[in-house]
Amino acid sequence: MTRTGIYHYISGKDELLEQLVRGFTLVTAQHLQQLATETDRSATLRLREGVVAMATRVAEHPQRFRLLLTSEEAFPEPLAKQHRKARRATLEALSELISQAIGEGTCRPVDPELAAFSLVGVANWVAFWYPKQKSAPASPAQVAEELADIALRGVLSDRASNGESAVGSALAFLKEDVQRLEHLLNPPST
Repeated sequence: MTRTGIYHYISGKDELLEQLVRGFTLVTAQHLQQLATETDRSATLRLREGVVAMATRVAEHPQRFRLLLTSEEAFPEPLAKQHRKARRATLEALSELISQAIGEGTCRPVDPELAAFSLVGVANWVAFWYPKQKSAPASPAQVAEELADIALRGVLSDRASNGESAVGSALAFLKEDVQRLEHLLNPPST
């Protein structure tokens, strides 16, 4: 599309920047805030959905996302303020989802904010390599699903809670670990 063609749809640079902020930053923040307030599904499922959605959005439009990142210094102050607020809301909602998963016992006891930064980084970095990977090209949704699996393995507990409360589950794991330790310290005689 030519520059003239673009200006048929938008009135200028500020409107273009506003569309980028709305299409990425605001949509992401709103979706994650919604997920953080839901109570009908586990926090782990909602967290995974949020990470997949972020990565998919970036993989579907990597050039637009890179333009957003490289244009942040050019945002008019009201738009910059809106962008910063939405980025904070994204981080807070992800942190809340991680805290909820920790409370459920499905997430390791990690620093929620640090984990949230990590997940955002994984999703955002897609813009710099997708679809340039050497393997067979996958769809943005497939790439996002696989990235979410990889990234979430770093924070999710590898011990299933078996539907127990987080405290009950932790106690069961502790008892199992004590039994294993006792066995190692006092092996059965052969």
